[in-house]
Amino acid sequence: MKKQFLWITVDVLIAAIIMCMVWIIFYCRAESSEGSQQMTNMALDSEDWHNKFADKFTENIVETDHSYTSPDLSVQVSSYQYDTSLLDQTADGTHVKYGTNISYTLADIYVGDITQFQTMFAQNTYGVGFSEKLSDMSARKHSILAVNGDSYSNNRHQNNGTIIRNGIIYRNKPTDAEMCVLNWDGTMDIYEPGMTDIKKLVKNGAYQSWIFGPSLLDKNGKAKTEFVTWDYIRQSHPRTAIGYYEPGHYCILLVDGRQKASRGMFLEEMAKVFEDLGCKAAYNLDGGHSSFMTVKNQVVNHPYKSEQKISDGIFICN
Repeated sequence: MKKQFLWITVDVLIAAIIMCMVWIIFYCRAESSEGSQQMTNMALDSEDWHNKFADKFTENIVETDHSYTSPDLSVQVSSYQYDTSLLDQTADGTHVKYGTNISYTLADIYVGDITQFQTMFAQNTYGVGFSEKLSDMSARKHSILAVNGDSYSNNRHQNNGTIIRNGIIYRNKPTDAEMCVLNWDGTMDIYEPGMTDIKKLVKNGAYQSWIFGPSLLDKNGKAKTEFVTWDYIRQSHPRTAIGYYEPGHYCILLVDGRQKASRGMFLEEMAKVFEDLGCKAAYNLDGGHSSFMTVKNQVVNHPYKSEQKISDGIFICN
């Protein structure tokens, strides 16, 4: 009996060691995946946003703790909080655990040039297993505003979409998620799964792309009630999302969650915020413990955990 127990114990230990090795090899080990890179089409005509948004820019740099204006850029960051107790129609468990308060931070952004809308990989490396604090990436990028990206390295690149960052194609894979694309001319397109290919993206002038989702507004700018995503993402969470008004004018929404001060948002709630803002398109990025926003390298939202390392970010630069 003792001998049999000993062999069972040995088998369990061997299985545990194998599982740990698999975890380290496939999920924890940093693995660069540079591959071939190709510049997308930059030769697109766009209007002069400096003239169009002249009333938003300033001749000299003017900055406060939550705002920044210059001849090329305007960033205004505002915080909001409200109680959903009179609005809630569901008995979701997160309401019981965290309450009914929601707090979020909204950044209103005007850029004079699309290249002020930058992205960056953690440790400046495309691949699996690379991570870095957003505040450190922001400091290196000298950004005015930064938020987390889409965690592009989920699923170890398997069937996880086309990744284009700062005009460079890093990956071209199929995906079952909606894809958000920011073009060189400042327009934003959201593609349903299987509705685009790399030639079309290059022809349209893709500049940045993200794979996470879902999209939050329909083609008329109205809040969706059905979403292309899995059940876990439909629950109330801390969230990060990007909104599009018109070329050169964008917004970024950061929702705190999993705490008494803010339980997070359901997708329907966040979609309604973007509809009320008047956005034409909006797209959900990675959230949960990855949701952070910095202004000049300082975290300005109130995350439920201390600043975590993430795989990529979005940076608004002067």
